[in-house]
Amino acid sequence: MKNHLINYILLIVFFLIDAKVTFCQTNPFVTQQNNLFFLNNKPYTFIGTNYWYGGFLLSDTKNNGKQRLVHELDFLKKNGINNLRVLLSAEGDSSYRYRVYPSLQIHPLEYNEDGMEGFDFLLAEATKRDLKIVFVLNNNWEWSGGFGQYLEWAKYGNTPLPKTPHWDWNQYSEYIAQFYTCYACKAWYNKWIYYVLNRENKITHRKYKDEPTIMAWELANEPRPMKINAVLDYKIWINETANYIKSLDRNHLVTIGVEGVISTLNDETIFSDIHSFKHIDYATIHLWPKTWQWYNGKSEESVQDSTLQKTIKYIEQHAKLMQIINKPLVIEEFGLHRDGNSFSSTATTKNRDLYYQSIFETGKRNHIAGYNFWGFAGVPSNENELHFMQKGMPYSADPPQEEQGLYSVFESDTSTWKIISSSIKK
Repeated sequence: MKNHLINYILLIVFFLIDAKVTFCQTNPFVTQQNNLFFLNNKPYTFIGTNYWYGGFLLSDTKNNGKQRLVHELDFLKKNGINNLRVLLSAEGDSSYRYRVYPSLQIHPLEYNEDGMEGFDFLLAEATKRDLKIVFVLNNNWEWSGGFGQYLEWAKYGNTPLPKTPHWDWNQYSEYIAQFYTCYACKAWYNKWIYYVLNRENKITHRKYKDEPTIMAWELANEPRPMKINAVLDYKIWINETANYIKSLDRNHLVTIGVEGVISTLNDETIFSDIHSFKHIDYATIHLWPKTWQWYNGKSEESVQDSTLQKTIKYIEQHAKLMQIINKPLVIEEFGLHRDGNSFSSTATTKNRDLYYQSIFETGKRNHIAGYNFWGFAGVPSNENELHFMQKGMPYSADPPQEEQGLYSVFESDTSTWKIISSSIKK
């Protein structure tokens, strides 16, 4: 009887020890529970930046891209940034001058191994600094190839490209909306997903799907149904693609990448429906007051009360929707021109600083789970008389289709960094 009692006590002790060890085990992957992110069993709220070009820097030998990446990651870490939103998508050739170069997929299923090594290096360096990365796997817009390039490959005709004669928004919308019913396009895209998730990093020797530095996979940058008659196919594509990613990778979060209800034809129901899917882990919104004509475009009116109120209302609107869905909400793009609508890195940023501050304060009141401002440009300034990026220039926060310096936050923007740093401390 005594031996049985001792064995029973020992069994309980071992059970409690095992339970304690299990409870204390940390999870190196970012997870989601209700409206919060968790990392190592603690709530994870991030202040990050859009760093779309991070994976392309290694290939930019002309501008010392490798050294630049190391320097910029050190700078970001020093200034409290802990999350990067990075483009992992570039399709087609570079004949269109406003497109990202080099391509990662020149032709369907033809992948640029040298280019991918830049992402291996980015992941290895980000790991050293405890930075998490959200990888964007496709693009609704033409500046990286994206949906339009997939449609061209599938013989849907040429993409109606902006900045070309007679470009028309409705024509572009009709064209892009076809992606959601293009069997070949979706099959090629799923092959890309499979390739990326199963890629073994040549530096860390971990597959991307096993890499804790990656926080999430994003289906695309700002995917929209574009037309009301494409909404059902849009929803099906989101659900099927998220399910496919989760079938390959149970470690990472998945998000869609939408701008908010502006992405969903200003329909809250569509926004709520797509973020209620089982394998969509959190929602995103973007904030572009000038593009969306929330003010008349004049710099001196960019942070007038009506612009700020529209911004606050937009954040609050989506925060309420996500409270019902009970998933986190991230403000993953927001930006404003420099004072005087200047593209110069020496122009002041008083209006932008005020706009950033308003977003951080509103976000805190509404329990926003993370932020990625647009965007970090580091040191280089691509000022030129044509304003747009020219071949041979360094990568910048402003992609090739936008004026260089438009939304860039440079290392020298000390007032902006003070706003960002103060938001981290609050």
